[in-house]
Amino acid sequence: MTTAEGDENAFAAFVTELADGKRWALVRAEGWDDFVERLTRLIADLEPRRRQALVMLLFALVDRQLSPEQAQEWLDEHDVESDDGLTQMITWLRQFRPRPDEELPYD
Repeated sequence: MTTAEGDENAFAAFVTELADGKRWALVRAEGWDDFVERLTRLIADLEPRRRQALVMLLFALVDRQLSPEQAQEWLDEHDVESDDGLTQMITWLRQFRPRPDEELPYD
C-alpha cells in the first residue's frame, strides 16, 4: 500500500492533534457546523486504512476507553506515517473495542 506524502502528513497531524486532548480545536473550526464540515472533509480525503485508524482513535477517545495522554504517549513512541506503523496503530487500538458482552449505548 502506498500513499501520497500529503496524505501521510495530514493523517499524522490530525491524529496528533486529536490525541493531545484538544479535540475541538483540531480542525481550526468556528462552531459546531464548521467543525463537522471540516472533519468530514479531512476524513474523506484520507486513504481507507488511515481513515480506519482515525475513526478507531476517535471512538476510543470519545468512549473514554483511552485517554488523550495515553494516545499521545503511544504516538510519541511510534511512526504512524509508515504502513507498518499504521498497522501497529490499528492493532493497538483494537484492544479498546467494547467487549462482545458489553452493552453499548443506545442498545
